[in-house]
Amino acid sequence: MARRTVLLIAAILVAALGTVLVGLYVHNVDKNSLAKQRPVEVLIAKKVIPAGTTGAAAAAQGALEKTTIPRDALASGDVLDDIRSVANLVTNSPIFPGEQILPEKFGKPGDSTALTIPDPGTIAVSVSIGAPARVNGFVVPGSHVTVFVTVKGTTTVLLPDAKVIAVGSRTLVPSSGQNASAAQSDIVTFGLNQADAMKLIGAQTTGSLYLALLSTDSSTASPTPAA
Repeated sequence: MARRTVLLIAAILVAALGTVLVGLYVHNVDKNSLAKQRPVEVLIAKKVIPAGTTGAAAAAQGALEKTTIPRDALASGDVLDDIRSVANLVTNSPIFPGEQILPEKFGKPGDSTALTIPDPGTIAVSVSIGAPARVNGFVVPGSHVTVFVTVKGTTTVLLPDAKVIAVGSRTLVPSSGQNASAAQSDIVTFGLNQADAMKLIGAQTTGSLYLALLSTDSSTASPTPAA
């Protein structure tokens, strides 16, 4: 009788312990599941962000959106929830709609033998422009400039806002090396649509080109035909 009582008590204790252990397991599973589902705020791309676009420009163009996603949907890496840390850096390659914004997708403009044409539908066109006409060398990859053309003594606006994608062999894509001579090159490469590329090529052969560096609040008049 005593033996059966002991066995019964042991069975009850084992059952109770099993219940506690199962409870703890379920609790931990639920806790981990809730942690994975815990919402976090991240930045995602609303539209294509071309290579060579600064974080600040992407934000100004409305290409970024802050959204909330479950933690287990985070991309690997340090996903950004604020653009300030990469505001002055440029995208290394296009970022597509829905992509989470990672700091490793940005870098400083630097040297590369690979030319990235950042904007969809544009082509790369190079022209030779001397240092004074390049704002004394301050035009760099990523700069926005107004292109003036002088023909027979008359200067007009050829392109009010053109994007520079390379100066010499210095491009928008970062690399480990720096080529000082490339920055002094008189070869400037633009990313343009076909119509603007044809204007630039024609103006190069018939007149003299001059660049004016634009800031975020600069303004120029619409293009006017050369005389």
